[in-house]
Formats: sequence, C-alpha cells, structure tokens
Amino acid sequence: MKTNLTRLVRAGIALALLGALGWLGGCSDGPINLCSTCPPPPQGLIVSDPAPAGGVAVRAGMASAPTSGAGDSVAYVSLPPGTVPAGSRATLRRLGDAATVTDTVRDGGFDPLPVGARAGDSIEVMVRDAGGVTVYQMHAEVRAARPPVVVRTDPARKKTDVPVNAALVVVFSEPVAGGTLTPSSVQLLRGGSPVAGTVTLLQGTGAVAAFTPAALLDRNTDYRLVVTPAVRDLEGEALPAPVSVDFTTGQSSTGPAASITVSPDTVYMTGATYQLTATVRDAAGNLLIDQSVTWSTSDPAGLSISPTGLVTSLGPAGYFHVTATVEGLSAGALVIVTAGPPASVAVSPTPATVAAGDTLFLLATVRDADGRVIDNPSLTWTSSDPAVATVAAAGPQQPRYAIVTGVSQANVTITAIGGSASGTASVTVGPPLPVGSVTIVPNPATVVWQETLQLTATLRSANGRPLSGRAVAWASDNQAVATVDANGRVTGVSEGSANVSATSEGVTGTAAIAVTVLQWLSVSANAVFTCGVTTTGAAYCWGDNSYGQLGIGTYNTPDHCIGTGGYSCSKVPVGVIGGLSFTAVTGWEQHACGLSTTGAAYCWGANPAGELGIQDGQWGPFQPVAGGLTFSSLTAGENFSCGLASNGAAYCWGWDAFGQLGTGAPASGGRLVDPQPVAGGLTFTMVTGKDDNTCGLTTSGAAYCWGDNTAGQLGIGRTDGPEHCYPYGDPCSTVPVAVSGGLRFSSLSVGGRHACGLTTAGAAYCWGFNSVGQLGDGSNNSSSVPVPVTGGLSLATVSAGGTRTCGVTTSGSAYCWGAGSAAPVAVTGGLIFSTVSVGSDHVCGVTTSQVAYCWGSNFYGQLGNGTTTNSSVPVKVAGQP
Repeated sequence: MKTNLTRLVRAGIALALLGALGWLGGCSDGPINLCSTCPPPPQGLIVSDPAPAGGVAVRAGMASAPTSGAGDSVAYVSLPPGTVPAGSRATLRRLGDAATVTDTVRDGGFDPLPVGARAGDSIEVMVRDAGGVTVYQMHAEVRAARPPVVVRTDPARKKTDVPVNAALVVVFSEPVAGGTLTPSSVQLLRGGSPVAGTVTLLQGTGAVAAFTPAALLDRNTDYRLVVTPAVRDLEGEALPAPVSVDFTTGQSSTGPAASITVSPDTVYMTGATYQLTATVRDAAGNLLIDQSVTWSTSDPAGLSISPTGLVTSLGPAGYFHVTATVEGLSAGALVIVTAGPPASVAVSPTPATVAAGDTLFLLATVRDADGRVIDNPSLTWTSSDPAVATVAAAGPQQPRYAIVTGVSQANVTITAIGGSASGTASVTVGPPLPVGSVTIVPNPATVVWQETLQLTATLRSANGRPLSGRAVAWASDNQAVATVDANGRVTGVSEGSANVSATSEGVTGTAAIAVTVLQWLSVSANAVFTCGVTTTGAAYCWGDNSYGQLGIGTYNTPDHCIGTGGYSCSKVPVGVIGGLSFTAVTGWEQHACGLSTTGAAYCWGANPAGELGIQDGQWGPFQPVAGGLTFSSLTAGENFSCGLASNGAAYCWGWDAFGQLGTGAPASGGRLVDPQPVAGGLTFTMVTGKDDNTCGLTTSGAAYCWGDNTAGQLGIGRTDGPEHCYPYGDPCSTVPVAVSGGLRFSSLSVGGRHACGLTTAGAAYCWGFNSVGQLGDGSNNSSSVPVPVTGGLSLATVSAGGTRTCGVTTSGSAYCWGAGSAAPVAVTGGLIFSTVSVGSDHVCGVTTSQVAYCWGSNFYGQLGNGTTTNSSVPVKVAGQP
C-alpha cells in the first residue's frame, strides 16, 4: 500500500509539472491554477469556489449546506483524466455530512459534480479500484475565490482520427456564463484561420460547452481548439489564460448512439433538487451531443425529473431509480432522498394511561423542516418524575420508540428530544393490573447437554395487556434432567424430558423441555453465525441473532456478545423452532434456509428483499417458501436464496441488483418473493451462492456462474461484463455463463468474491478476488479464470468463504488457504473430517465420528463453544461428549 501511495504522490507531482510546462508553452489540455493567492489543486483534484445553486438549476444538492450566509451554494468537484488510472468508483462528500455522491471513474477521472458547500468547507474525494481498494483519498478546502479552469476537452489534445462532423466539447471546472461563450472566446482554427461555427452550453449543465462547426471539417487535417480568457464563470471570474488543444481529423463521421451513461450514478439528496447529466457515445466512443434523451423516474409522485435531467424531491424520503433513454439504450442512477436535521417532534399517544408495574410504548415522529419523517433519529427521552414513571429508549433497532414503565399512581410528562426540537406526552399511571396468564417461550424447547437455555415468561392481564415488574417463581419437575434458576435459565443435566413452570400471583405457565446430546450430520459456517443438522434431523444455530437468523422465534438470546453491540447472540447451539426435520441448513449474512425431509424449503431471519420466500415475517420456519416446489438442495447468499428442484432445475428468489437470481431479466434490486427459474434450461446437480453471485454444476460436470463479476468471480476470463447491471453499472451476468477452461467438476463452492471447484480427479481450482491468497495458487493476484491450487492435494470436499477456502483430503485431513496464506496449510489437531464449511472469518467441520469443531473469529459466538474468544485451532462445539 505504501508503494501505491508513493506512486500516486509522484503521479500527482508529475501531473502538476506537466501542467505548468504546458501553460508556459501556451497550450494545455488539463486544469491550470494561476491564482497567486490560491494553492494549487492537490494531486489533480479541482474544487471550484462556491456558486449560487439557483443559478445552475441545482439547489441544496446532495449535502446539507451550512446555515450561515445568504442562500444555498454548491462547489463543483472534478478530477482530470489520468489522475487516478486505477480508479473505478469515486465517492464525494462535504466533511461533516453523511450523504454522498458516487460516480464511475472514466479514463482516470470524472467531470464536475456539484456538492452542497460554502467557502471554508472541506470536500473529501475517495476513489476505489475495481476490487474495492482505496487508491486515492484527498481533502480540499472550498475557497471564496478560484478562477474556472478547463478540466478536459473532447477531442483530447493530440487526438487523431476525429470525426469530420464532430462537435468539440469543453468541460469547465464550474458553470460558466453562457453570454461569454462566442466564436471568438471559443475558437476553432485551421492553420491560422478561424473556422465558422456556433458555441452553446449543453442542455442540463452549466459547465460543458460545445463548439459546432458550420460545415464538415476537412479530412486528415490539423486543427486547433482555443479557449480564451474571455470565458467567465457566473461570478465574472475569467479563465486565467488561453487553453489550446491540437487534434487531427480522420475520414469518418460519427455513428449512431451505442451507449449512454448517467452521472452521477448514485446521489444522496437532502435538498430539493439535483442535476443529473446523460452522456451518449457512438460505438467508437465519440461523444454525441445532438441526441434526444428521455428521462423517467420509478416514482413520479415522490421524485420528478425534468426533460434536462433535473430531479426534484416532492416530499417523502426514499429510494428512487432514474432512467435516461435514447434510441432504445438506457442507463440508470439511484437517487436516495434523506431527511434533514430535526425540526419538530410529535409524541403519541397523548394523553396515555399505564398501570403501575405495566409498560407503555410511545412513538416519536420526527420531521425535518420540509416535513420529511426521519426514520432513524437520535432521541433522548426524559421523565418529569421517575418516581411516577420511568422511560427508556426501546433499542437501537427501534429508535423512534420508548418504553414507559409505571411506578406509582400519579401524572407525569414524558419528553422526547431530537436535536433542538422536542415533543411531549402526558401519561397517567393507574393501579396495577392482576396477572391473567403466564406464557413461556420457547415452548417446547430443546437444551443441549451441559449447556443452558434462557426461557422467557410473558405475563399478561385478563384483557391481554403485557405486564412487567412482577415476581416470577421458576421450577422444574425433573431436576435430574433439567434445572432452572430464578431467572428462567435452564441447564441440561442429562438426556431426557422435563417440565419447567413459571408462576406469578398464583397463575402458572409450563414449558416442555428436552435435553439432548448432539451428534452432527452437517454444519454450515455462515457470515457471522453457524447452523447445523444433527443425526436426528434437528436444526441448531449459534452466533449472531441480530436479525433472527438463529431461528429461535425471538431476538432475545441467552447471551449478549460484544460483536453484536451487546445483544442478540448465542455462544452455544440453540434449537430452531417449529419441530421440523431437516436434511441440511444453509445461510449467509442475515438469514438461513433449511431443507426439510419432505423437500420443502423453510427460511428465517431478515426479509428485506424477499429472501425468505415469503411476503412478511422475520421468524421461521412458520411457512414454507412460496411456490410449493420440492428441492434437493438449497443455498443462501446476501439477501437472496436459491434451490435446486428435484428435476435439476435451479430457482432463485430475493435481491437481484447484480443478476444473482439468473432470470435473464434486467437486474433491478427489487423484491422477488416467489422462486424464479434460472434462465438457460440447464440441468444442475448443485447450486451454490454467497455475496452477490451464484454458480451451478451441470450433470456433465460443467460449471456455470451468474451475478456479480467485479472481481472476475464468474470465471469467464474477463471482468468488464458480459453485462452491466442496473442501477450501479457493475459488470455482471443475468444468465448462467460457462466457466472458462473446459474443466469438469464434481463440486463447487462460492465464497465472498471468489469461487472454487473440485475436479473429478480431486484437484482444486479457484477464480475471482485474491486479496489475501484465497485462490491458493501461491499469489495474491486475482484471476478471472480457474487457477490450480498449489500443493497437489487430492481433495474430497472444498468450501469457499469470505476471505479463505478450506478443503478435506481423501484421507480426512483439513487444509485451508487465504486470510494471509496464499497456499494450503494443514489445520492443527490431526482431526479426521468428513466436511468443512467456511464463513466470513470462521470455519466449522464435522469429523467422521460426527463431532463438530470450529475455529477462527468468535466475535459473535459463532464457534459455539460458550465463549467469544477467537481460536486458531479447532474447538469442540458445545453439547457434545
């Protein structure tokens, strides 16, 4: 990284020197800063002085401008071509704002993008390469005065074979006054003679001008484009000195539109409007300025767009997709409208009543000055008299709610404070309600031998109101099997059954408890949690439960791990509720899926994109995946799931922004609840998926992959396609594409951004991202085609995870690579494994004697040994002899 940084610094110095030399020669195609009182733009970064936003049809922009001063303003930020050759994506923001603008880096730079800012503010620009590594990061202050400069021209300096009908485009560092653009301020010269033409600002932007010759240019002829100091910005500041660009025409003309891009492609808006621009080019990359672009939005009621690409928020916050279309071609941008700082707080219900010892939920609705609801406000709750009622925030996942607990009979005022705004509710505390029922969850429940399980007793009044603050007495009717402490924590003593009761005010509830000794059929190490299936078909999970991915029917768990913010985890296996018998369980970040013995799929956990295969609900398995299909195997990725039907057809459902569902339709990132058939009509023997891509193995042993290809994880020998998925424009494929090399595999496994396959001869091959050696070829070089794993191991199974890969040899020894080792290394301990499974930062395996072991990160309790201590050697999962 130090070498890369040094290279970037040297490149920036070289760019500055070349720019200065070009200036002295009276000819420059890059930005030149001759303001004697202004420092030069750092390493090529250009930040304009503030411009009045209203003057360029951009108000407030992507970030909240400071409240001091008169009116809104924006600064324009750009990087000249060639500044960051390795750049792929650029993110811009005003320091102090969470909102950002993101755009694609083209030819090592990007054209001016408006950022809401004023003089004295600092702008941060971060550029990442195709692998997500930061290759350029810079801060620059917005100065009160800075003259405009030329960022780039099209054609560029010394370009040849320029079409004879081309319009000549000049990109300035900020909007310029249209009245200063004339055939004398922007000239085209043939030899020393001016060429007739017109100069105009391109529609929808104030920073791009085009010189259109009155007639076709001569073929194979030298020309010079000259931009003079007569060009001024909106404040009247002049271009410091002439800028000239020499180019040579060819013999051809521009062709029809072949591509369209939208800039920026991702915008966070807290203001009312933001200007998008569309760029149309022909197949040779020539810029076309005379195209009629049609704009549309996914929700015109929430976000409108003008014929020139100006988007206007119409009130509500949310996600909106904007599309620019020309001659059957389209490109998109994601516009995210967020709320500004709190301006008002309303608390409901008010007035409200709560019994002493009972609880009441209050809801604070926080709005900004434009009336938008702030979904995740930072609130402080207070009680005017804690002796009458106390109040506490409901938790980080429900920031708008507070829990009021009645203490004694009287009146009290509850206040919610958000920033400088506040709201109140009047609460009357009445007499305590008697207990009407006691319910224990989970019930029935299974506790692992020599481990504990937390039971929760829910008390309700006769009218169903939940009660709190009441004394509960716990008891077990068979302490030789299971004991219970005063807090409802059950400990398994020996294999068998017991009934545990909870009694309050003479009312009793009972739960059936089974104590079991675990023997494992398989385990699945997921991103930050682990699941497994025992030899009896019962499913257990352990680790992070922030989204209910342990499948125990509640967020409440026996443990509170540091890695999950102090809540929602289990350090030992806990049983998945529902009483189903499973053959396998799979999962990844926020959800898991299990395959029942009848072939039905059940999923549980988070469901924002429909990855559970059901419309609503975060807990399962209460209902099977929609569609009534019978599956032979399942796989779970990031917010999507796939299954292999009994006839070998693959189906996927959930999130599809990168084409990971393989449907062949344009990826939209929408919510696809029903299983969708994978396109192509292939017959598979297995499917596997992780972050944003999926692979399948056909009956002939051929490997096919689909979804994200930013790191070459499709294995097709390229990283620039074969498609570019909406709305981000990332390389992808929405249909299965064959992995290069003609290899025949017996199994496949997809990791975070890489994949591995095992040939029929037991040789392992991997492809994709290789930042820490996860391909196992002895290097850290990424590969878009399969490369052999070093060491000549004969493997029986292989599993790829976030940043590592593991395999089991035919003799049962486990080897892993990645996470710093570019070649396989033997797992310590001499255990004989039948399978291994790799998560993001941990690994689990089942030995031939059906004992489960895990090793690696234990931040979330995902090793299942009752601790959160990391382990570099296999440790036995709890509940086994």
